[in-house]
Amino acid sequence: MKKMFYKEIKILLLLLISFFILQPVAGFCDESQESALITNLQQAKNEKQERRAYFKLLQYYMKEKDYESAITIGNEILKLKLSKRRKYTVYYDLATSYLYLGKPEKALEVGQEAQFLYPKKVETILLLGDIYKNNSLNELAIVKYKECLEADDDNLEALVNLGNIYNFQENYKLSLDYFEKAQTEAAQHHKDLSVNDYINMAISAKEIGRINQAQAILERINEKNKTASLLLVHIYQIKHEYDKAINTLKPFVYHKKTDIEIYCNLAQMYLLSHKFNDAKNLLLYFKSKNKDNNEVVDILLIEAYNNIFHDKERVLQELRIIYNYTQLDYIKRIVGKVIDIEKAL
Repeated sequence: MKKMFYKEIKILLLLLISFFILQPVAGFCDESQESALITNLQQAKNEKQERRAYFKLLQYYMKEKDYESAITIGNEILKLKLSKRRKYTVYYDLATSYLYLGKPEKALEVGQEAQFLYPKKVETILLLGDIYKNNSLNELAIVKYKECLEADDDNLEALVNLGNIYNFQENYKLSLDYFEKAQTEAAQHHKDLSVNDYINMAISAKEIGRINQAQAILERINEKNKTASLLLVHIYQIKHEYDKAINTLKPFVYHKKTDIEIYCNLAQMYLLSHKFNDAKNLLLYFKSKNKDNNEVVDILLIEAYNNIFHDKERVLQELRIIYNYTQLDYIKRIVGKVIDIEKAL
C-alpha cells in the first residue's frame, strides 16, 4: 500500500512537471496523446507494464523534440531494473536531449555511458562526434568521425561533418575531398547535401583555385540564398562576368527589406559594368529607405555621380558631407586627403 502511494505521488509530480513547468518550452506536443501516455503509466499494474509505459512516453517526447521532458522521463527510467539494450537506449536519448539543449558536459557524460555499453555502435560514435563539434572540440570530433568511417566508410553524416570541420580549419583541400565523397554517397541514395554544406564545399573549391567547380556548385543551389549568391557574384567578378553577377543579385533588391551588403555589391557590379545610372538609382532607393548615414553607400554614390555628371565640385561637396558625419578616423583621414588633393588641382 505504501509502495502504491509513493508511485501515485511520483506520477502526480511527473504530471505537474509535464503540464505546468515544461509545457511552455515544448509548446507543440499533442496534449491528448501525452495525457493518454501518462495515464497509461499511472495505471501500470506491475514493473513490466510501468517500464513499457515509461519507454513509450520517452519515445513520444523524443519524437516531439520535447527534450526537457525526455530528460525527466529518462532519468526516472534509469531508476528501474533495465536490460543492457534498454539502458543503452535511455543513455543515447539523454545524450541527444542534452546536446540539443546546449548542455555539453551532461551530453558527453551520458553519451560515454552509452558507448561503454556498445563501444562499436556507429550512431553513438557519431553522436559523440556531434557533441565535440558543437562545442568547438574539433580535433576530438575528427577522431570520432574518422572512427565512424572505419566502421562505415560511406557514412554520409561523418563525411559531411569532416568536410565542414576542415573547411572551418581552412584545410580546404581535405575539406573538398570529404565533401566530394559525401556528394557521391548522397547521389547514390537519391539524397542531396544541405545548402550550407554546398556553400562550404564551394568555398573549399574556390580557395584551392578550382573556380569553375565552385561556380558550378553555387549555380546548382536553386533557392535564393544570400551567402551563396554573394559568393557566386565574387566569382563572376573575378571572371568579369558582370551581367551574370547583376542578375544573381537583382531578385534580392527593391523589397521591403534592404540589405546593405546586397545593395552595395549590386551597386559595385553596376559601376564595374558602366551602368552608372542604375547604380545611382539603386543607391538612392537604399538611402530613401535607410535614413542613417553610411560611408560605403555614399562613396559608391559619389563614384556614380562622378561618371554621370563629371562635376568635381559636386563630388567635393559630397565628400565634405562624408567628412563631416563620419566617426571612423581612417575614413576621415582618406576623405580629407582626397579633398586636399582636389583643392590643390
